[in-house]
Amino acid sequence: MSNPSAQGSVIAAVDVGTNSVHMVVARVGTNGFDVLASEKEVVRLGEGVDGMDHLSEAAIERGVAALRHMKRIADAHGAKVRAVATSAVREADNQRDFLRAVRAETGIKVEVISGTEEARLIHLGIGRSVDLTKDSVLTIDIGGGSTEFCLSVRGNLRIAQSLKLGAVRMTDAYLPGGEVTAQGVRKLRAKVQSTLAPLAHDLGKIGFTRTVLSSGTNETIARVAAARRDRPVPQSFNSFAFGAGELSGVVDAVLGAESPKERLGIDGIEPKRADIIAAGVVILDEVVRMLGIDTMEYSDYALREGVLVDTAQRLGVMPEEPVDAAHQSVVRLAERCSVDMEHSMHVAELSARILRAVGRHYEVDRPLERMLRAAALLANAGNAISYSKHHLHSYYIIRNADLMGFNDDEIELIALTARYHRKSPPKDSHAEYGRLGRDDQLAVDLMAGILRIATGLDRSHDQCVAEVSSSLRDKTFVLSVRHSCRSEERIELNIHTAQGRVDMLQDYLGDEVVIRNGGPAR
Repeated sequence: MSNPSAQGSVIAAVDVGTNSVHMVVARVGTNGFDVLASEKEVVRLGEGVDGMDHLSEAAIERGVAALRHMKRIADAHGAKVRAVATSAVREADNQRDFLRAVRAETGIKVEVISGTEEARLIHLGIGRSVDLTKDSVLTIDIGGGSTEFCLSVRGNLRIAQSLKLGAVRMTDAYLPGGEVTAQGVRKLRAKVQSTLAPLAHDLGKIGFTRTVLSSGTNETIARVAAARRDRPVPQSFNSFAFGAGELSGVVDAVLGAESPKERLGIDGIEPKRADIIAAGVVILDEVVRMLGIDTMEYSDYALREGVLVDTAQRLGVMPEEPVDAAHQSVVRLAERCSVDMEHSMHVAELSARILRAVGRHYEVDRPLERMLRAAALLANAGNAISYSKHHLHSYYIIRNADLMGFNDDEIELIALTARYHRKSPPKDSHAEYGRLGRDDQLAVDLMAGILRIATGLDRSHDQCVAEVSSSLRDKTFVLSVRHSCRSEERIELNIHTAQGRVDMLQDYLGDEVVIRNGGPAR
């Protein structure tokens, strides 16, 4: 593959899986990638009792047709195509027939990757949707032919392993046609237990504090879990978390519907997955039980995004070190909206310092800094649409963007904080704010109150306010700012503007807020 230009590379990453063929087309750069197109076709390459060691002619035809369609889309975007094939093709005795047919019909040279490489690439993709840099994290990806496990410690991969426990494979072997029987479920559970036992021992020796799930089977389980809650289904499922107890409820519901047709009545299950989801929930249920997992979260990204990132790293377009997925996602969106990044980054830093100052004197119930920084970076995104009402447009842009590294509730709080960084304060009569619980409303009040002040402190857009310190005496919260402004008039402009925006923070704290000139920065 030739080396494209560093900031304008367009890559199409294709995952030729046992159940589906997925493709994502994206423009990649140093801060990540922007998706231009996404395609998925259920082709069932591994379908049938002989599917995992031999591809039928019909399956080959379906696979070739799907890739032909995807190549047209990739060509329309001028994208370089990289395609990888997993379990079904990896194990087929006639894989060469499939690879030759694809090359002849589409021009795509498909790479057949090992199970370990598949696990590594999945982990690489997940790292662009959730933050893997701070904890010991176990990732679990249930595919059609295999399930991939990775364990990383602060972003460094320690274990990457693939087990032959895919949803299609287990359906064909134990629940043919997706029909649930007590005997079939019992045998399937025994198969998972015996296959997983050695890896479970190794995972237990290292240990993990978080569990992240990915791909279609796990997404379906997450959607069913969300639908069973007494609250609206999230708009974004990235980082959606649910517990082992909720998983048990999903298992009971899915296995209680003995046929695929009955399962179509369960909210969250698509027709094309109704037959294999029963095996999928049993696999995850046994994994969760054997590994003692209490809570798990879902990642929107998986293998195809990992292929995209790996390809971009090979080209030298993207860095290879572990990344803060949330921060990079926010920066990409801000840059797409032509935000003044120097001003916004400075306001984000001032906001974080003011939040820490508040926390030194008042009780702040939850960690808010990462959301506040995101809101500060994106507060002016709406300028791309209209300056006069940009705070309203910023809310819409943030709420409907694919922000990685945040869950749906956090995205809503970020969007509302940006929406209230100027003009009128929040009111219960405002629909989006009114739907929040009281704790979330208070979080928005505090973050938006701080963001208003921080924005005022850079009214001059020259980043001359350098330091913020605080004190609390006689119910007066004092913020003292040191500066590098060239003139007294410039710092007084910033302080005067910020002082005029203290009302929201004063209401939150119940104390007077005063901003003072602390003199030149040391």
